[in-house]
This record gives sequence, C-alpha cells and structure tokens, in this order.
Amino acid sequence: MIQKNEIIKPFVGIGELKLGMSLNEIRNYLKENKIPFNQSIDPHKGCTPEIPWVYIKIYNSITMCFAKDIMFSILLEEGYTGKTENGLYIGMKMADAEKIDSTIEYNDDDEDFISSMGYWINDSIETGLICAITIFISEAKDSTTFFNYEWVEKYKKNN
Repeated sequence: MIQKNEIIKPFVGIGELKLGMSLNEIRNYLKENKIPFNQSIDPHKGCTPEIPWVYIKIYNSITMCFAKDIMFSILLEEGYTGKTENGLYIGMKMADAEKIDSTIEYNDDDEDFISSMGYWINDSIETGLICAITIFISEAKDSTTFFNYEWVEKYKKNN
C-alpha cells in the first residue's frame, strides 16, 4: 500500500510507485488497493513532438506523469510527509535544504530549483518553505534526450 511518508528516491520512485512503470500497471495497482485517483491529459498541442502527457493524482499530494504510457516523474506536494534520502521534505526551509544539498541551483526557465542528486524543488516565495519535490527518470536531466522520447522503449522492455 502506498504511504504518504515513503522515502523519496530520485531516479527510482516512492514505495511501490516506481518510475518507468506503465500507466496500466499504476491504474491496476490503484484499483486493486482501492486507492481513489483522478486522471487528466495534457495533449501538448503545438509541442514538437506532440506527445500527450497523462497525469494521475492520488491523496491530493502525489501526482504521477506519463508519456507514451510510461511514468517519468512523480510530483510530491503539501500533505506528503516522506523525505529524500538526504533529509529534504515538504515544509522544510529552503535555506536549510541548500545547506544539506550544495548542488541545488535556481532554474530561471522553470522558476524552480534543480539538484544534481535527481530532484526538482519548488518553494513558496511567501514562506521560504519547500512546497513541492519532483523526482524523475534519469533521462529527464537532459531535455534533448528526454524530448526525443527514445527512452520509452527502454522502460517498456523492462516491464
């Protein structure tokens, strides 16, 4: 069963939710465990290539994102109480996070913070607290590699 306090493992997942799992695996798992979820689609109209992304949200704090039916990221928001392996968590002071992880850098393009340890962080301007942590597949570190979507086949072979 998915807990809201699992260890956040970059490039891996949280608990039984593993990056690289298929959309069907996740839906079946959630149905079998009677975990309610909402699903939405961003058609990515006008993007090149035009690959729709599917989002599944559970517990109002965990959002999984899929491209070509493969999960490539997990967004954790307020209400999620787990921590990264190095101790970062939702609600932590951003200044404390930067002391723990010296690789955190501000990303002007997406207005978030990037860590070479494998996660993105959003903070609240008003409070200075971490409000979201996103983990992702290793291919997402490089936009050219990610947006060619060739990584999908690798994950489909592993399923």
